[in-house]
Parts: sequence; structure tokens; C-alpha cells
Amino acid sequence: MINTSTTSLTIAEAHQLLRQKSISPTELVSFYLDHIEKVEPKVKAWVTILKERALEKAKVLENRMKDATELPSLFAIPFGAKDIIYTKGIPTEGGSQVLKGFIPEYDATVIKMLNRSGAILLGKTTTTEFANWGSPPETRNPWNLSHTPGGSSSGSAAALASGMALMTLGTQTAGSLSRPAAYNGLTILKATYGRISKHGIIPASWSLDHVGAFTKTVEDTVIVYNELSGPDEADSSTWTLPKQKLRLQVEKEYKIGIVVDDYFENTSTEISMACEEAVKQLKKIGYSITYVQLPYSLKAANAAQHMVMKAETANYHADQYTVDSSRYGGYLQQFIREGLDIKANDYLKAQKIRSVFRDELSDVFKHVDLLLTPATPTVAPEGILATGSPAYNLPFTNAGVPTLTLPIGMSGELPIGMQLIAAPLQEQKLVDVGYLLQQQTDWHLKTPSMNR
Repeated sequence: MINTSTTSLTIAEAHQLLRQKSISPTELVSFYLDHIEKVEPKVKAWVTILKERALEKAKVLENRMKDATELPSLFAIPFGAKDIIYTKGIPTEGGSQVLKGFIPEYDATVIKMLNRSGAILLGKTTTTEFANWGSPPETRNPWNLSHTPGGSSSGSAAALASGMALMTLGTQTAGSLSRPAAYNGLTILKATYGRISKHGIIPASWSLDHVGAFTKTVEDTVIVYNELSGPDEADSSTWTLPKQKLRLQVEKEYKIGIVVDDYFENTSTEISMACEEAVKQLKKIGYSITYVQLPYSLKAANAAQHMVMKAETANYHADQYTVDSSRYGGYLQQFIREGLDIKANDYLKAQKIRSVFRDELSDVFKHVDLLLTPATPTVAPEGILATGSPAYNLPFTNAGVPTLTLPIGMSGELPIGMQLIAAPLQEQKLVDVGYLLQQQTDWHLKTPSMNR
């Protein structure tokens, strides 16, 4: 039987319990469904809860376990999915009246992969309208219900932090994975652009969008990434390289560049201090530390990102917007209008500027293995009418390089997050450093009071 006094279980721990037959899939799923009933009225992280469907799948998996000699790593693991990710036969409304009642006829690739592994979908989580700026959902931060959980992957982060699932899927176009992870004390790997398929996911901006999974630990992050990553014929933006399997290992021969740049001058004192303490821990582990600055083209690249996102958002929504713009929220209406006014030549110039920034960032990685920055300027802001600033995540999303966000401290009752950045396809380096850091600290083990 699962210990119902705690919601701190990890994927790795749950898998071990299932393998030992110490718990059954039905017991595991029932525990999380019961916890959803308890805390969801406060957190408001879900738009759809699939109680009967989840229990039915759990029973099917129990029958499959009888003759199984080994279980897939995500077998019977309860998860949630952001409501822009297609789920066959299940409403996918993207936080917008435009898609009210829309039910996809097929699953997104990431959902197919999780279904094959035996993971159990508990429901769909809240998002800002079409994962864009504006129109935040009513979702609350489980650490302090008067604060934002971040966005646009608001519900996914809040659901995991409040113990309502073992893993949740989200997306990022600027900072919608990294920022909510930092605000909610979670761990997340935003992989290299194109390492995880976007097929079947409503785009915010196709050349900027990334898919990722909120987890509690680096170990869990590795488990999920190994299931989701790899080429996909249905998504031409995915890398055609063989599937990359990350591993947990002891590797200390890295040089980490601490970013000292005016761009991060708005970092709060408590976050700066927490990052300094994390750097001390990394030095104790044995990593070499140096100091670097970001490329000169950063400012221009950020402006280019905004232009590209507007243009690609407008392109996706143009037909529906022309038919009936009133069904969109006010902010997104303006965003689409501005995007429709962008000329093709200006869009192409913006993409070229992004390319220049990528190249210059690659030059930085000739001198260091990883970069280190705060994940956010402040802890989760008070109020739920905005989702906080993605400024510290946006440059690296723009460049399409992998990042790992993990908790490194607390400011009162709110978590503090740090961001590690690597060159394209160097996810293993992020995992190596993050894993050893979590062996030396316990910030990732802390949970909101509602979970205790």
C-alpha cells in the first residue's frame, strides 16, 4: 500500500514499488485522484479530470503485470498534460473560447509515447490562451495561493508541485517551462529545439516552441526524457539523429561559466545569494568555475524573438481570426493584429538575427561547458493576473539550446530556481551537474504545506 501521508513520491520510487508489487496501478492512481479531490478546489490546476478513464487503464495494466518480468520505466505513472497537447477523444481547448468543445481525433506524439510506455493520463491542465501572453488561468501557486504559479504552463507546474501527479507535460516559447519550474520548486529539462516532437501540439510559435516535462528530481527528468526524445517523421523540425539516452553518472570535469551581465541586474538579493550558495556547492563537488558575458547581439535577438513569435502566432490563427476575432481574448487579439502587420522581409531579418545570436552563443561554449544564471529575476510574484517575467529564459529558448532548471533555495515560503545552460545536444552535461548538485542539497525534496 502507498503511504498516504506523503505526496513526495518520485517516478523512480513509484516504479520500484510497482516492480516489487508493493502497490498496484489502481492503488497508485487512486491515491492521486483522491489527492486531486482534496487540493484541486484550492489550486485550480486542471480543466479536465479523467477519473474513470484513468482507473480503467490502471485495471488493464494490473492484468498486464501478472505475466510481466520487467516493467517499462513509466508503467502506471500518473501524469497530466497541458491543454494545448492533443489527446484523442479528450477535449483540448487551449485555454480559449475559440476551441471550446474541440476534441482531437489523434494523440500528439508525446502522448502516444507515454501511452505506449503505460503511463496513465489523469487529465488536462490549465494554460494561458493558446500558451501565449495574456489571459492567465485562475491557477494558484501551491506554495502560497495568493501568488502566480507562472505560465503559460500554469496548471502543469501547479499540479505537480501540489502532489496531484508524478509528472506533467508543458511547453515553452519564451519561459513557460523554466519559469513555472522555478516558481514551484520543480526540476525541468528544456531540451535542445527539435529533440522532442511537437507534432499534435497547438503552436504558439513553431520555430520557438519546445516541449518538456515537469518532474521533482533530475533522476525523474532523465527517465521521462529518455522516453520522449528522438526523431519523429510527423515533425520535420525534430533532429534525425538516433535517440539520445541520458544516464546518471558522476562527471566532474566541467568548466561552468557564471554569467555576469547587465541583463541580469534586476535579480533580487535573495535569488543572487541562493545562486552564490549553489556555486559554492558546485566548487565543493569539484567543478571549475569562471565568469562570462552573453553575446553582444542579445538585445537584438530578444527583439527578433518578439517579432518572430507575433508573426508565427498570427500566421497560425489568421483564418479563424478573420472569421470571428471576438472569440479571442483582448491581449491575443492585439498580438495577432500586430503579427499580421509584420512584413515577410522583416520576419526573415528577425530569423537571421536569431541565427547570429545562436552562432555567437556557440562561441561562448568553446570556453565553458555550461552557463549558470538565475532562473527568474524574483520569486513568484503576488497575484494571478500576470505570470511573471520570462526574461532570463527567453534568450536560451530563442537560441534553441538546452537548459535545466532546478530548485536551490527558498525566500520565505516561495522556492528559488537556478538555470543551467548547455550547447545544443549537450543535455548529458546538464544532467551530470544537476544530478550531483541534488545529491548534495535537499531543496528538491521540499513540498508545500498542503502536501504534508
